[in-house]
Amino acid sequence: MDECKAQYPVDIVAVLPPPVNGMTIVSKAVCTAFGARARVWPVSNHGGRKGLAWTLLKHMHLILNLLRASLAGRGKGTCYFVPDSSMGLWLNLLEAPILRFGFREVWLHHHVFSYIRQRDWRMRLILFVLGRRACHVVLGEKMEDGLRKHYLVHRVAQLGNAAFMEAAPFFKKRDSLNTLGFLGNITHEKGIGLFLETVRALEDDGIKVNAVIAGPVASLLVKGEIEDFIAQAPDRRRAIGPVRGSAKKAFFDEIDVLLFPSIYANEALPVTIYEALGAGVPVLATQRGCIPDQLAGLNWTYPESTFVADACATINFWRAEPSQYSSASQNAGTRFEEQGSIAVSYTHLRAHETGRNL
Repeated sequence: MDECKAQYPVDIVAVLPPPVNGMTIVSKAVCTAFGARARVWPVSNHGGRKGLAWTLLKHMHLILNLLRASLAGRGKGTCYFVPDSSMGLWLNLLEAPILRFGFREVWLHHHVFSYIRQRDWRMRLILFVLGRRACHVVLGEKMEDGLRKHYLVHRVAQLGNAAFMEAAPFFKKRDSLNTLGFLGNITHEKGIGLFLETVRALEDDGIKVNAVIAGPVASLLVKGEIEDFIAQAPDRRRAIGPVRGSAKKAFFDEIDVLLFPSIYANEALPVTIYEALGAGVPVLATQRGCIPDQLAGLNWTYPESTFVADACATINFWRAEPSQYSSASQNAGTRFEEQGSIAVSYTHLRAHETGRNL
C-alpha cells in the first residue's frame, strides 16, 4: 500500500519495560516488529515508582514525547498510542488534543476492558476529540463489539497478542497430570486466591498434586498466605519468584496445567496463556476479557463463582483419563498454532480493519 511508503515513520509513544506486564511487553514487540519504520519515544519506570507518583510521572513524559513526536513529523505522521485505565484516563484527556492536532492519524491500541464493558465518559470524550483520525486496534471480537456498543468508532483492526510474541514456545506433549502452575503478578486480582483454593480442594478430595507459583509477590499479606500454603505441604508446593528466559521455559516444562483464575477488571488477552498453549500446557481460566476467544472450542473457561469446582472436576477427569489429558495437551499446541504469530505492519492493520458502522 502507498501508506507503507509514507515519508514519515510511525511514531510509537508508549510505556516500555520496566514495568514488565502484558501491555509493556506487547508495546516493546510492536517496536521490534516495525523496526526502522518506527520512531520510538519510550517511557519506562526505572525508578520503581508506584501508585499515583508513577501515574503522574508516566503521563508527564508521555505528554512531552507526544509534543516532540508531533514536531518531528510536522503534524503529518502516524502515532501509535496505548490508552490508560483508571486514574490514567483522566490524563489521557490532556493528551487527546495533542494526538488530534499533532498527527495525521492515530492508532489506539486497546488493552483494558474497564471502559469496554461499560461506557466511560472520559473515553467517549477522548474519542470525540480524535474523531476519524483514530484507528482502533483491538484484541478480539469481544473487545470490538464492546467498543462499538459504547462509542462511535469508524475504523477497527483486530489483532490478537499472539502476533506480538517474540518467540514461539517449545512444544512438548504431556501424557500425565501431576503439577499445577500459576504465573503472573501474584495478587488476588490476578487469581492467586482461587489458585490456592483449587489446590486445597483437590487435596480435600484426596488428589495430591504439585503446585509451582511463579511471579513477583505484590504484598506482604499475599506473601504470608503463600508461605502458609507452602508450609502445609512443602514437599509438593513451592514459589520460585519471577521467571524470564530459560527459567520461564523450565517452568512450563515442569507444569502440566496452568491455572489462570484472574478476576482483574482490566484483563484482556494475556500473553501468558499463549505461552502455555504453545508449550503444550492446557490452561484453565476465568471468563475475563478476551480469554474465552483465546481458548475457544476447548471448554477450559469457567465463571469465577464456580471456577474452583469446575477446575477440580476437569483435573480429576484428566487424571483418571490420561489419554484425554494427552489429547488436551495436543489441543493446546494446536490452538496456539491457529492463532500463531502474524507479521505486524501498517499493511497488516489496514487489511484487518473492519468496516461496520462506517
